[in-house]
Amino acid sequence: MSKGDFAVIGTGEVPCGFYPERSEYEIAYTVARMAVQDAGIDMKEVGAVLSAAHIMGSEYNTEIFFGHLPEAIGAKNCRNVATTVAGGGSSFAIRRTAEGILASGETDTVLVIHAQRFSQFSTNDQIKYFAHAGSNLEWEIPYGMTYNALAAMMSQAYINYTGTTLEQVAAQVVACRKWANLQPNAMFYSKTVTVEQVLKSRRVAYPLTALMCNVLADGGCAYVLTTAEKARKVCPKPVYLLGEASDYSHRNLTNAKSSFRNLAKMHEFYAPVARRAFERAGLGPEEMDIFQIYAAYPALALAMMDALGFVEPGRSGALVASGETGPGGKFPCTTNGEALGFGHTGTGVGFALFVESVRQLQGKAGRAQVPNAKFLIENCGGGAWMDVHFSVLGNEIP
Repeated sequence: MSKGDFAVIGTGEVPCGFYPERSEYEIAYTVARMAVQDAGIDMKEVGAVLSAAHIMGSEYNTEIFFGHLPEAIGAKNCRNVATTVAGGGSSFAIRRTAEGILASGETDTVLVIHAQRFSQFSTNDQIKYFAHAGSNLEWEIPYGMTYNALAAMMSQAYINYTGTTLEQVAAQVVACRKWANLQPNAMFYSKTVTVEQVLKSRRVAYPLTALMCNVLADGGCAYVLTTAEKARKVCPKPVYLLGEASDYSHRNLTNAKSSFRNLAKMHEFYAPVARRAFERAGLGPEEMDIFQIYAAYPALALAMMDALGFVEPGRSGALVASGETGPGGKFPCTTNGEALGFGHTGTGVGFALFVESVRQLQGKAGRAQVPNAKFLIENCGGGAWMDVHFSVLGNEIP
């Protein structure tokens, strides 16, 4: 991939939340049509349909593994169909797959779809799945480790090392909610929250309270990726992929890379990856108009901010508490509220943040629009913080 070879030209999204009456198939069909219509093309131009796996959804997964979606949405000229899953990093992995298909010359238009419906499963089933998802079945789960406990341990290390206060951690939840309050499709669109409410909510695993933990939700989105050549012909404001970088650390935290193992200094693992993405784009943090951060927990979002070069490591909490990362701030971060504000749609949190990134750069973000946004950096990662992926996007090629 060379800088600016590929571009997104259209997106689609349904409301995120608890919608038991809405099937994952309906979600997938709806967002697919929305994205193609927004792109200003016809479904017959779609040459590849890629989808992300549904967490816990074996029936839907079987159908999409065996090519259900192209037929169902009327993509009659589809030549490639595939499903990609890499946990919370799926949005990056599927984009890389799409880039490879475009580079092969087999087609010049790829439709990417994500759909999730947690509401079909009982609360106990959801808790059982996600409580254990990030932990080792043999060495951790028997001793009480859960996903929230793992996030709490990492958060506590960050807080103790940097001197970040619990009020500042809570302020990140508030900032995410403020962005979500501007997003009609967000799970918490109409639900405001204060620092005091975050701190007084039920304790889950110190220092995490219930409002510092994300909520599983139904939802989905889609986008159309094409070549830069076609994008310029059919779209008035394409969003180009300018630079990307990745790294993998671990499955189990005890086996993490040395740069990650000291949980108090997690930015030392993330920062070199972000720098590579910036370098490949030929841009720096000072040229970013938005920083789209996916971390799922507030203290870990602060650690990610520490790595991006716009704030001194360890000072992200103070910056967030000042209001500068929220709506109207100098450093807009996470403009859809991600898992804490928009809702946690399994592998879809990164997809939703990517779609929001495209909307921002196309000037289609509504009340959440950052004025004159030209460049941004976004990230995602999977598993128990096993890896990280950064992408720099822009509505022009520098």
